[in-house]
Amino acid sequence: MEDVVVYGLLRGGIFAMAAFGFSLVLGVIGIVNFAHGALVVFGGLATQYLSVKFGMNYLLSLTMASLATGLLAVVIQKVFVARTFRLEPLMVLVQTFGIAAVITELGSMFWGTEERLLRIKTGLPAGWLLGNTFIPSFDLVVFVVSLVSAGALFLVLGKTEFGRAIRASSNNREAAQLNGINLSQTFERTMFVAGLWAGLAGGLFVTLSPVAPYMHFTWTVDSFLVIVIGGLGSMVGALLGGLIFGVLSFGASFYAPTIAPAITFGVLLLFLILRPQGILGLGPTTRK
Repeated sequence: MEDVVVYGLLRGGIFAMAAFGFSLVLGVIGIVNFAHGALVVFGGLATQYLSVKFGMNYLLSLTMASLATGLLAVVIQKVFVARTFRLEPLMVLVQTFGIAAVITELGSMFWGTEERLLRIKTGLPAGWLLGNTFIPSFDLVVFVVSLVSAGALFLVLGKTEFGRAIRASSNNREAAQLNGINLSQTFERTMFVAGLWAGLAGGLFVTLSPVAPYMHFTWTVDSFLVIVIGGLGSMVGALLGGLIFGVLSFGASFYAPTIAPAITFGVLLLFLILRPQGILGLGPTTRK
């Protein structure tokens, strides 16, 4: 049981990082971005490609891949989502699903369909013992990075002009525009931050487990489930939801691998019934 909790928490940090951007886009722009999982996979594969193909330092390849993922998210918002959202908001669901399919197909053509893993040398010990549980050193590093990134995002949203613009835009768009906030620019910046964190999550995950283009939909669903648990509109909730989902999914896979998805979704259905706004969600809101 101790092993399940520890390893579930370690993996949950990655789930939380992937969900930060999904929650941000849903809360600010008001869309369910079905292309989000494709951005996570893109970040992972780009990190692996830059490290292996060009022999880049891992941190450099991770940074470049994350920035590229953020820029890709901006292109999606500026060229596709913004225009469709103005005409028919519900069609954005279909559009982002199609965009995910295109990114996945292009990724398969460029990187191939096989799973890719990046092994790096950290200079750290193999790991440490916590009681009877062995904790791999790099898994712990990734977990710490997820906590630090959550704190950084929390500060950005709470202490900067960009964060204030995001809060104003999500609460009342008309009032935000009357106060001089450029909604188009705010939404593009929101997508960049979402893509940046998605790319970071993918770039870290590819060092722990294989990544392939076909995995994009799994990441989208997992990100959605994380914010169902943690609550929409709360980055702390997304972090908490990621950790809980990590323990839940790891425990289900460990104890009952054949019915793990059913167990996971069953528990999440209970969350929707008993607390539909999530643990730290803002509750029912109306878009003004």
